[in-house]
Amino acid sequence: MKKIGLIAMTLSLIPLLFGTPVGAKKEVSFFLALYDGLRPEYYQDLNRAFNEANPDIDLKVIPVDWNKLHDKLVVAIAGGRPPDLSVIGTRWLLEFLDIGVVEPIEKHLSKELIDNIEPGAMEARINNVLYALPVAAGPRFLYYRSDIFKKHGIAGPPDTFEEMLTYAQKINNPPNFYGVGMSGKKYVELTEFAYYLLGNDGYFFEINPDGSYGKCRVNDEAGVGALTFMNDLVNKYKVTQSGVTAYTRDEVQDLFVSGKLGIILIGAYTDVILKQRGVTFKWDYGLIPRFAGKDRHPLMITDSIMMFEASKNKEAAAKFLEFFYQDEWRLGFDKQVGFPPVLKSVGKMPYFQAPIYKVMVNSMSGAKGWPLIPQWAECNDIIWDAIGATFLGQKTPKEALDEAAARIDEIREE
Repeated sequence: MKKIGLIAMTLSLIPLLFGTPVGAKKEVSFFLALYDGLRPEYYQDLNRAFNEANPDIDLKVIPVDWNKLHDKLVVAIAGGRPPDLSVIGTRWLLEFLDIGVVEPIEKHLSKELIDNIEPGAMEARINNVLYALPVAAGPRFLYYRSDIFKKHGIAGPPDTFEEMLTYAQKINNPPNFYGVGMSGKKYVELTEFAYYLLGNDGYFFEINPDGSYGKCRVNDEAGVGALTFMNDLVNKYKVTQSGVTAYTRDEVQDLFVSGKLGIILIGAYTDVILKQRGVTFKWDYGLIPRFAGKDRHPLMITDSIMMFEASKNKEAAAKFLEFFYQDEWRLGFDKQVGFPPVLKSVGKMPYFQAPIYKVMVNSMSGAKGWPLIPQWAECNDIIWDAIGATFLGQKTPKEALDEAAARIDEIREE
């Protein structure tokens, strides 16, 4: 009897020593970026519903602050413990491809799901390989206080940045109310500068004939002109909130939602926040302005879900994506975060025929996105430092951007 018991015990230990225990659940971890407007109840219900429908899988949805997500992923990768899946800024993809941690996602997903994705959201398709699944895609646009504009005899949103300045001067009434919001504190996204840069026919890099990126060009006439105008809004005309270098994008959004700003350049999620908080003032939407005589180029941003090559349960992770990308769950997600749908089927639903989504569609014309280069996160920080130094009067826009461009070219050559 003792011998039989010893054999049984030994056999029971084999799976523990040499593999996954028989009957054990397959674990899947998912880093979910905390989008503005996304309620905890949504992703908690998603997590619970998937696990109930798939008792052999233990999904863990891990919410992560957007501003900390990139660094958290870098630390997890360095420690050899990345999640199975993570939301990423699509612009990070080349960085992760460069270090060999990306699992091409298309081969794990059904043809029905891939065919239901809006083609314009497929920014993570490189050399005809879809490396990551689009989760959010949205152009940025302008919000304005239509009630305040009407009070001052202003008919509608500004078409140019010059008009925006004129309107901001008319409605500016510090310290209770400011004409236009401006973020000046380093943030994971460089959106503030991008609005003015792209609206001045500028870009971050020269584009070579083969489509590759050349030298950094933020210090050319378009870039210096954009930062000079931003600095004038802050320090010359003083139509922004004071102390802009202490404000991230989210904090500027809070100013608008609290009724202290007349104009803000931001994304669709702000509309969700305004409605969730039940504000009593009236607002409306317009396209991101351009500088007089220049073409309009709104900023288009896409985010994706990436699968890590190190995942031990790729099939289970893909099963979760098929679940999450059902119309029911995607409708709830898109409504809360305020982005236009990435699924064709959801985009046809009545909810997405509202005026704000029509503005989004118009904003897509001429839109540009972030440069897809491996070093973009570091470039982002360098340009933010230049903006901060300008706003604080430590450097002129030209000096700050000359130094930034030189440093960016250096790191791309390293």
